[in-house]
Amino acid sequence: MSRILAVTLGGTICSAVEKGDTIKLLAAPDKKLFDTFRKKNELSFLTPILYSSENADEEYYREAFRAIIRECGKNRPDGILILHGTDTMAFFAQLAVRVLSYLDLPVVITGSKLPVSDPHSDASRNVSYAMGLLGAACEGKLGAVTFGIVYSDSLMGDTVFVPAVRATDANFEGDYGKFPGKPAARILNEEEAERYLGSPEKKILTVPAVPGYPFGQTDPGRYSAVLIEAYHSGTQSERDLPEFIRSAGQKGVPCFLGPVHNSKVLYESTRKLIEAGARPLYDMPFEGCWAEVITGDL
Repeated sequence: MSRILAVTLGGTICSAVEKGDTIKLLAAPDKKLFDTFRKKNELSFLTPILYSSENADEEYYREAFRAIIRECGKNRPDGILILHGTDTMAFFAQLAVRVLSYLDLPVVITGSKLPVSDPHSDASRNVSYAMGLLGAACEGKLGAVTFGIVYSDSLMGDTVFVPAVRATDANFEGDYGKFPGKPAARILNEEEAERYLGSPEKKILTVPAVPGYPFGQTDPGRYSAVLIEAYHSGTQSERDLPEFIRSAGQKGVPCFLGPVHNSKVLYESTRKLIEAGARPLYDMPFEGCWAEVITGDL
């Protein structure tokens, strides 16, 4: 019998429809989700914090990590199931794999796109798939080899497992093919994880790949670092962005650019941003780039 720690952090899987038209966060998910797993698993539950996925921030994540580490120190489980909202699940997973891997436990993160009470909800099949993976990992004593997310693919409707280091937006198509193999990730040891969790929160300005971002009205000096999204070419304003990067450098604020393909052939726009001082982050999803910046020594 495997000892599974179920950590509930919120999101749609921990929500219900109230008054027929509003999805609201509950204190915990419907425990009926776990009824079929109690014969083969010893389940314990931990709810250190509850938040809607769209309201997530780094400090919420760190509070969850601290609580998980404390619980594992007191009552070490064989595996960990984490219920999280799907909107920001990839960001959570990318940070979690860096901070929690030293525990050497299988971790599966899942959620649902519809509340459990909805007859079309994917919650039950996602939890079932996740628990099956955890059970196999615990029996095989695979440790952190199994560390990823389970979600229902929006395009095909299939329930799939994706390693956390490859996690990108699980709500849409999730083009994992852009990042073949296993992207590099800074996996923290216990001392490094403790230092990160005890450090002041970083203020990271994330710049999405959208036209017309107001760089001229943004002061990079207000932030700990800048992360620029660069899917495909890194195309941004040729007039404003290189100057913004140089201005940040003059103020001692590092700028990062990612994902950048580790290739001899790069778009001209990508080269211009790197020449201006942006540090490229190679071959990992944007969510992974964010986690690298968050956990790095700036």
